[in-house]
Amino acid sequence: MAAAIDWAAYAKGVEADIARIKEYLTPLESGVMKLGSQEVGGQWKDVTQEAIDREWRVLKTYEAILADVRANRIGK
Repeated sequence: MAAAIDWAAYAKGVEADIARIKEYLTPLESGVMKLGSQEVGGQWKDVTQEAIDREWRVLKTYEAILADVRANRIGK
């Protein structure tokens, strides 16, 4: 038999992940930090917006998971 899941602890972990993503996004969105890529012998390409878009998708997914856990798991 599988061990019971501590949904409150799981929610805290998701909250921590959300906080880390938001902290990572802050300098990217403000322009303080830029991300780039470069193929061998090629020019540097700014990929900051791609990274921001990806992190926002991840953030929205985590927020949906957290909302579901809070609505359907904690206290039940």
